[in-house]
Amino acid sequence: MKKISLLLTLTLLCLYGCGEQKPTIVKATNTTTQYKNDSITPYAYQKMLKTGMDVDWVKTKEGRYWAQYWHDRGVNVPQLFKNRGLSHVRIRIKEDILSDAISKDTGKTLMQELKAVIDDALKADLIPVIAYQAKEFKDHPDNDATLNHVVAWWQKVAKEFKGKSHKIAYDIVIETTGKVKKRDDRLNLLYAKATKAIHDIDPKRIVILAANKISNPYKLKDLQIPKPDDYVMAEWHFYAAGPHKNHPTKRWTTGTPEEKKLITDRVAAAVEWSREHHIPTWVGAWMANNYNKAGNKNATRYDGAPAGGEYSIEEQQKLARFISRTLQKNGIPYAVNSDTKFFDRKTNRWYESMKPVLDAMIRRYA
Repeated sequence: MKKISLLLTLTLLCLYGCGEQKPTIVKATNTTTQYKNDSITPYAYQKMLKTGMDVDWVKTKEGRYWAQYWHDRGVNVPQLFKNRGLSHVRIRIKEDILSDAISKDTGKTLMQELKAVIDDALKADLIPVIAYQAKEFKDHPDNDATLNHVVAWWQKVAKEFKGKSHKIAYDIVIETTGKVKKRDDRLNLLYAKATKAIHDIDPKRIVILAANKISNPYKLKDLQIPKPDDYVMAEWHFYAAGPHKNHPTKRWTTGTPEEKKLITDRVAAAVEWSREHHIPTWVGAWMANNYNKAGNKNATRYDGAPAGGEYSIEEQQKLARFISRTLQKNGIPYAVNSDTKFFDRKTNRWYESMKPVLDAMIRRYA
């Protein structure tokens, strides 16, 4: 009987104690819990970015209107960009996010608009980089109020997105134009204060700092990268408004050795700086046509794409292939400028006429 009793006891213990346990499912009660362990190093982030696009979803009046129009109707526009082969978007903003004013066009605050497109981008696995225009500071870099305003702007963003996916990165200043071009000291001071303010709130958020003088790669050497720099990248760009057939520093006609060297020299300067400082870089904007030379600013192609400029589709393709291949060969991701040249936001269709150019930009050469 004792043997039978012992056998019965062991059997019961095995049934209730030794069996396969069902996993405990812990539902995230907030975004901090959901994303607390997904931090990304800058070098890993650099590899993830690949090819992206500058977008006006939270910038221009028309861009903001259509972004929210489609979001409110359940259309995930970022998914269309992901499906096209893009890996990230540079979400440019020029308005004051510190204001809680409600837009008469969208019925939302600027922060609500930003959160909507960020959420849609994350759902689409499209990496969002938030970029601020900071015009007042660029025009008045000596004014402490304008500098502190940019810091406060980013503090608000950092608080809002704390705990959200670390795929979201912060590009402190879209492009270093205006009077700040001659004030490296003030630009570096802004970067130091803004980076600290962000990392005090969100220590593992990637912060991206643009070189001065319109994000010139040759000015990377004058950047003072704030310490610690574990979550810092640098941004530079060229041909943001396209090439020019007569401009000495951005000339492109048929792709002569001299014209190609203008591109490769800039890339080489960025690569050398990156290796020396152990800071990965990213190109925030470039395009293959000079639309500023368009005779009729309202001219369009057969499908509604912006027309004009100095270069034919075939000429744009040639430049696009060379720049894309050169950047990829050197492991530098980039954003194409911009969505308005390739995508009809009113109909959510890609312009067929621009397909050859965009294909050349998105294609993986290396």
